[in-house]
Amino acid sequence: MAESFITVLNGVITGKHHGDANADLFGTPYYGHEILIVPFEGEAVPLEPLAYYTPDWKRKPDALLVKEGILPMPAGYVWEGGELRAMSADERVIAGLDEPQPGYKVEDGQIIEMAIEEKIAAGVITQEDYNLQIETENNAELQRRLAELQTPEVITQAEINEDYAAERKAKQTALLAVRDQEGWPLVVVWPE
Repeated sequence: MAESFITVLNGVITGKHHGDANADLFGTPYYGHEILIVPFEGEAVPLEPLAYYTPDWKRKPDALLVKEGILPMPAGYVWEGGELRAMSADERVIAGLDEPQPGYKVEDGQIIEMAIEEKIAAGVITQEDYNLQIETENNAELQRRLAELQTPEVITQAEINEDYAAERKAKQTALLAVRDQEGWPLVVVWPE
């Protein structure tokens, strides 16, 4: 009577067969392997471990095999709420599976924009772009510092207090002098 059976060696399915399960397998590659009767429709696949299968010969889902520790966690997946799910694009970058977008890096488990010096060193921006950005930042910083000395409160304080007015004027003079520094607007030493 024909039966469906598998041969197993060291816990791994070596073959799926149909025929007499009691036949002598001498002279075949399966000689000495354990023989297990399986249903004809059983899902046993050669070269897979027996641990991949339920007692009724259904293949366990890969997520269950990962959860049971039989398969390693596949790259690009994480456990969430008891389910195996694909990582988001950001998670893949943080895990080191993918490269961050140009101009960005991973630091302390987060994707952050590179500093301008890092961008030029990495070739993300040109020297011209670098110079333009530094010039823009330094001009904006000068305007911000000057604006701090032009608030209604500061102006009023300068009108009623001569010492404060002199101090304010010295600060304004020092700020305007940064434009005369060698290297301005790319290089600047801000007054205290």
